[in-house]
Amino acid sequence: MLQLKHLNVYYGESHILRDVSFAIEAGQVACLMGRNGVGKTTTLKAIMGLLPVRSGQVSLDGKDITREATDRRARNGLAYVPQGREIIPHLTVRENLQLGFWARAVKDDGAAEKAAFDEVYQLFPKLTKILDRPGGVLSGGEQQQLAIGRAILADPKVLLLDEPTEGIQPSVVDQIEDVIIGFKNSRRFAILLVEQGLHFAARLADAYVIMAKGAVVAAGKTSELSAEEVKRHLVV
Repeated sequence: MLQLKHLNVYYGESHILRDVSFAIEAGQVACLMGRNGVGKTTTLKAIMGLLPVRSGQVSLDGKDITREATDRRARNGLAYVPQGREIIPHLTVRENLQLGFWARAVKDDGAAEKAAFDEVYQLFPKLTKILDRPGGVLSGGEQQQLAIGRAILADPKVLLLDEPTEGIQPSVVDQIEDVIIGFKNSRRFAILLVEQGLHFAARLADAYVIMAKGAVVAAGKTSELSAEEVKRHLVV
């Protein structure tokens, strides 16, 4: 499904990602973990084409997308919810959601569009009450629900989530957890989730990838994640 092979990314002359390799299977939920500054967000940006790759390969469904533009990667099936959510502030909630649907490779007909939006409204009922509100005035929790809903409307093969629960009120965190668990159970698309909390990761993920100093230092099933690895690579 999604595979990274020997990925090297630089900021200027600073070597940030060092020979990063891992793969995510179709329908799998994988958690990308590590301390702050180890390259987790950089990895997601490299996958989306938001940062250039010095060497290595990103492939989706066996197709090399390393040199493709970000918009083409989106149409090929990648959807990204960044840490800052990147809601377009002057557009309404409805308009922000529409951008996600327009990113689909196949738009289908009006009935399919209605069904896609109805799914988002069922997952995040709060959005139905604020459809005409500008995105820039929403709370953090509302923006995160909108960002995830917008990504789902793109009908992705792989959903990239960068710390989706950071700085959000507990009730919304619980809702987002339930939504991700629903996606996991349906196996409709793969999810690569950046998360600091081990409990959150263990509850949601099938597999883990741990990074340190820009490199992958451990990977496997979450059931195999030992306390020693957590202490060595995650605890400050």
